[in-house]
Amino acid sequence: MLTAIEGIYENGQIILKEKPAVQQRVKVFVTFTEEVAEAQTETLTHPSTNLRGAWKGADKKEIADYFDNIRSEWKRDI
Repeated sequence: MLTAIEGIYENGQIILKEKPAVQQRVKVFVTFTEEVAEAQTETLTHPSTNLRGAWKGADKKEIADYFDNIRSEWKRDI
């Protein structure tokens, strides 16, 4: 299954406009267009400001599973 989600590449990061509907690790392809994205109208004091509300509505088990997954990815052989 292929899914396309619009996003913006800025300062070395890709910011997706919506959350992908995948639950496991999947391969992705990133395509850059020539179209210039509009600048953000608000100035963020720190990049972590983008994370505000990211876990709103998530239960503790979901959060723990997410970070367990990150830990296991960090420890894996590349």
